[in-house]
Amino acid sequence: MQIIAIASGLAAGALWALAFIAPALVSPFDGTKLTLLRYAVFGISSGVVLALLPRERWWPLAKAYWPSLLVLALAGNTLYYLLLSEALQLAGTLLPTMIIGTLPVVIPAIAGVQTGLFSARRLFWPGLLILSGLGLHISPVGEVAAKDGTIPQTSVGTVLALAALVSWAVYGLKNAALLASFQRADLVTWTALIGVATLGTLPLVVVFVLLDGSLMLDAGQWQPWLALIFWGLVLGLLSSWVATWLWNLASCVLTGEVLGYLIVSETVFAILYNFLVERRFPNTFELPSLVLLVSGVAIGIHTAPRSKLSAS
Repeated sequence: MQIIAIASGLAAGALWALAFIAPALVSPFDGTKLTLLRYAVFGISSGVVLALLPRERWWPLAKAYWPSLLVLALAGNTLYYLLLSEALQLAGTLLPTMIIGTLPVVIPAIAGVQTGLFSARRLFWPGLLILSGLGLHISPVGEVAAKDGTIPQTSVGTVLALAALVSWAVYGLKNAALLASFQRADLVTWTALIGVATLGTLPLVVVFVLLDGSLMLDAGQWQPWLALIFWGLVLGLLSSWVATWLWNLASCVLTGEVLGYLIVSETVFAILYNFLVERRFPNTFELPSLVLLVSGVAIGIHTAPRSKLSAS
């Protein structure tokens, strides 16, 4: 079961990583419109699933946990992706990707403190390697921004990416704790409930869309609309529905520390997708930063206590 859970966590990361390249592929639409469409698809499809299920299967969970479901919907979906998509458009793809890549350090550290199993010695080398990889990437990005005069945008994008990091950490830890508290988790129902709760948070996104002030394109510009609809469906069904279900499966078996390290798959796949989109190989800074990131996570998983991996 642990192997299936680990594979599920890695697969969820691979699907989530699609969200890192999508904002650049729906131009001239911005991240708010992509966020709105993505989570509308997730929420509506989740409502359809609940309508097909017996009411007694999902109503008790919805009634008992609706405040937590709203927090999860905001922290892990709406607010998180609003922050991330804006960060991606301001600072480019790789820098926010690498910042989110520190989740394998942040979540194990917080999980260790919460469970009383925090070990600075165990987290030192994984943390050092991951943060070194991030620093190696930020340095050349900063030099390019200085030459191009885009430091203010890059700085704002960095702050937004850090806020997204905090938001998802809240989601990951709270969702794992709730699933662990259930005697038997109904993953389809729980995923659908999060989706419907996400639909309820979309007025926040609508506010941002209205503030943006550019709702329409010329009638003849149909290709951007096709791109927006395509990526909205991909992110809503695959990166939201399927990935959330896979991550819930992993969260039922693995604990916070191990889950934190598995999130590296999101960063690695996002970087690989970015290279595919740009049709290039990693440069002299990107390759070693990626190696440091993966090495740090590998050491972290290797040094994690066996008891943590056997949690269920």
